[in-house]
Amino acid sequence: MKQLTAAQISHMRYAGKVLADTFKFIRQNLRAGMTTREVDKMAEDFIVAHNCYPCFKGVYGYEYACNTSVNEEIIHGVPTDKVLHEGDIITVDCGAGFNGICTDACRTFAVGKISDEAQALINVTRNCFYKALDKMKPGVEVAIVGRTIENYIKSTGGYSILEDYCGHGIGKNLHEDPLIPNYIVRNSQLQQHVRKKFQPNTAVCVEPMIFAGNSNAVKVAPDGWTVISTRGALSAHYENTILVTTQGVEVLTNSDEN
Repeated sequence: MKQLTAAQISHMRYAGKVLADTFKFIRQNLRAGMTTREVDKMAEDFIVAHNCYPCFKGVYGYEYACNTSVNEEIIHGVPTDKVLHEGDIITVDCGAGFNGICTDACRTFAVGKISDEAQALINVTRNCFYKALDKMKPGVEVAIVGRTIENYIKSTGGYSILEDYCGHGIGKNLHEDPLIPNYIVRNSQLQQHVRKKFQPNTAVCVEPMIFAGNSNAVKVAPDGWTVISTRGALSAHYENTILVTTQGVEVLTNSDEN
């Protein structure tokens, strides 16, 4: 985890506020009939209008401001001319940067009226984040995040965790060490990450990615980006940028949604 200066923390707070406001703007304006490309443009225009820049553009060769993942697409959906319909859920994952410092967050939104199943999935995914957040403080191992999320998902029943992708550190770069899995690590390759302890004046992104149902198998679409449930399961994703302080943690991208 890379320590941030006071100036960098100030920049991150500003970018985080802009990103949170971006999600509020999307929630207010999202409608059936829009394309995912239009959602991406709406987010990018808002970010740029508030003197930030979209952190995703150019990372690993990606061309857009956001990932826009619909229904069974769990992450990294590429904005296209795909039309959103009443009852869909769309996950918008994007970043805002200011003066060389990044923030990253994600929300799954309802398009009009959605099913009880879809709303429950969105709620459970958000709950995963806040249950993990409650356990985070300086000196606590990164492993607490995955342990908390996995235990919660097991207690709810009927949901599964995407294990192929993780949360991460953040700062000058969109993705920094450590990796922050959403499950209990049984792979020795990840032990070096989960044994690290949260340190003051560092920032991380915690991002549970959850499926309805008990299978977490995925495939990557022909576009080389979009990750899809192989059985067509509804999928949700919730993420915030978190500043670790001497006293605890501070969510920098909190959009105050219910």
